[in-house]
Amino acid sequence: MRLILLILGALLLGAAAPPPPAILIFSHTTGYRHASIEPAIAAISAAARAKGYAVTASENPALFDDKAMLERFDAIVLLNTTTRPKENASGEWLTGVRRDALQAFVRGGGGIVGVHGAADSHYNWDWYGRMIGARFARHPSGTPKGALTRADLDHPAIRDLPAAFDAVDEWYWFDDLDPRLRPLLLLDPASIGEKGANPRPLAWAHAFEGGRVFYTALGHAPEAWSDPRIIGHVMGGLDWTLGRGARAMVVIDEADKQRDEPTPHGKIGMSTAWRITDGVPGRMMEYRKRSLHPGSAIGVHPIDHDEVYAVVSGEGEVVSDGKTSRLRPGMTAYLYTGAQVGIRQTGTAPLVLIISYPLEKVPQQ
Repeated sequence: MRLILLILGALLLGAAAPPPPAILIFSHTTGYRHASIEPAIAAISAAARAKGYAVTASENPALFDDKAMLERFDAIVLLNTTTRPKENASGEWLTGVRRDALQAFVRGGGGIVGVHGAADSHYNWDWYGRMIGARFARHPSGTPKGALTRADLDHPAIRDLPAAFDAVDEWYWFDDLDPRLRPLLLLDPASIGEKGANPRPLAWAHAFEGGRVFYTALGHAPEAWSDPRIIGHVMGGLDWTLGRGARAMVVIDEADKQRDEPTPHGKIGMSTAWRITDGVPGRMMEYRKRSLHPGSAIGVHPIDHDEVYAVVSGEGEVVSDGKTSRLRPGMTAYLYTGAQVGIRQTGTAPLVLIISYPLEKVPQQ
């Protein structure tokens, strides 16, 4: 009887397991046909299957004829899907109900990965350009070696890339780049003989109308798809569009972070500090607790990012650019970039604060 129950339990657990994410690699073109498409299909398919994903590769636009067809997939990779020349709208295959199907897919939470020529596509559909995040404008001639830098962000598409590296590609310049995007990779134009001191964005990721969209301009050359850096970059972007790839959570015991020290910015008395997030890999924010002992204060100092002081217990006063406010439990002071800020303890009990602020760069661990 026990054996039967164990077998039934195993069957029930197996039945409850969710299906693997289903990926559509789509590479239909009506414009320039990249020689890298076939190597890219092979590389992305192999890497996705190694992660346990179910992969379908197709060039049949009829897949977009019905919303139900796209509902089978969790993410779509638009692989060099060029439709140029832009002046000839007859090459654009996302029209009519196909537009409705793609919009429903994205708005239903589907993921989109755009690779290289996916930005060189469907110039007569404004929504498509906003989804990708930019439009291809031009590229310098040839495929010179360019100097790339990784943004100071923690994102699975760049997490394993070097801080700076060289690559050979066809380098895209963009029009209609969404100014809200935070680039993940940047190209030094001088490294390929182009004018301009400002780095050029090459990859980004953004939430768009309920879905997630990742785009990279890399992937023009067939050789790119034997480069583990490029494959890992694209797969990290794919993971992100699927809601995967985040770092494992970190659970912190405050007792391990506690120490007594003079208060910062003037050493006006003593405090107990809990540097809670110190050492958390890839963090983009600071979260700390500090107890200001009676008579102590954090001296007035300029802040170069917004900060939040939330009162846990005790009472005190906070000053920002000469304006003073009383604080007590249940109150929070939101302080703005550029202000001259200080806080002091009042009364007999220590003033215990939670202090949080964003980091501009990922700390080096």
